[in-house]
Amino acid sequence: MATVDKEIALMQQRMDQVDKKLDKMDEKLDNLVKELLHPDNGVTARVNKNTAARKVLVRALWVLYGIVAAAIAKIFISS
Repeated sequence: MATVDKEIALMQQRMDQVDKKLDKMDEKLDNLVKELLHPDNGVTARVNKNTAARKVLVRALWVLYGIVAAAIAKIFISS
């Protein structure tokens, strides 16, 4: 009977440890979600800012390519 009581006590202790670890994991997951989805400085917000900056840069480069192409064409036509 003593061994059964010890086994039950050991199982209870292990279950308590599992509960504590699960609580820690839940807390870490909550922090991770907050970091990822924070509207001002989360990963999603930074990706959106980078995408917007890239679009502006691409537009500016196309304008620059047009100006260079027009300048080259003018040089060839003027000659």
